[in-house]
Amino acid sequence: MRVIYGLFKTTLKTELGLYALLEKGFHGKKVRVVPLDATVRATPRVIDSMYKSDGLSLFDGIAMSASIGMLFGVIFGSVVYIGPIALGIIGFFLGAGIGYLVDQKISKDLRHNISGPSGEIIVSVECDTEEEQETAEAIFREYQAVALGVFRRNHG
Repeated sequence: MRVIYGLFKTTLKTELGLYALLEKGFHGKKVRVVPLDATVRATPRVIDSMYKSDGLSLFDGIAMSASIGMLFGVIFGSVVYIGPIALGIIGFFLGAGIGYLVDQKISKDLRHNISGPSGEIIVSVECDTEEEQETAEAIFREYQAVALGVFRRNHG
């Protein structure tokens, strides 16, 4: 007898996969479901690196608003006594500060809306034949199991 283990994220696909297992004849004690609670919460990073990113970059908003501030500083600096270069530099730093504050506000709002990791689910299926094992593995792959494992149980 073999036991197939599948690790799933808590999504609708997991429930659909369990229904597919039931439709294929895996009933009763052949299917076991163990929900896992997340014990470690992910901490948000302040600055994105070149290799890892959460999709929200601090530098995009800062660079865009600093460029706009510098542009307005140079345009209106020709009218002001201190000149376009000095006012362009002041506009650059003011725009960068405003962009940083706006990015922080947006990322703070997004962090409150995201609940963090919601846990995972382990599903185990006992298979008596090789055909049942292949069927269970195919269902796990179809419904996007994060990881699969096979355990061969010896009788005797």
